[in-house]
Amino acid sequence: MSKSANPGELRTRCTFVRKVETYVDGFLQTTEENVFGTGKTVGCKWVNAHGSDVYTSHQMEMRGAATLTTRYSPLLKDPTLIVYREADTAPYEIVSVDDVEERHAWLEITVRRLEDA
Repeated sequence: MSKSANPGELRTRCTFVRKVETYVDGFLQTTEENVFGTGKTVGCKWVNAHGSDVYTSHQMEMRGAATLTTRYSPLLKDPTLIVYREADTAPYEIVSVDDVEERHAWLEITVRRLEDA
């Protein structure tokens, strides 16, 4: 298997949330719902973009690009999820999700800092 992580490398705790839109008294209200349940986090290997990846990410206008490696879960295959890293209050949006070698063992997720327009 080409891409993987040792269990000791999965030390960055991440929260994966989904935006849920509901109407309350005729007004659209947006809330965030944790995919795994309230207060649950996932251990990830977090690697910030470095080397030539930095130049590539700037060309694609990706600020704060990083790559996460985590254990496979079908709940994480949704590219519309938002990721929060540990105590960081700034969210990251998912750019791509790769099921490594289609073995359902590891996911490699590319994220970038979510910035307001």
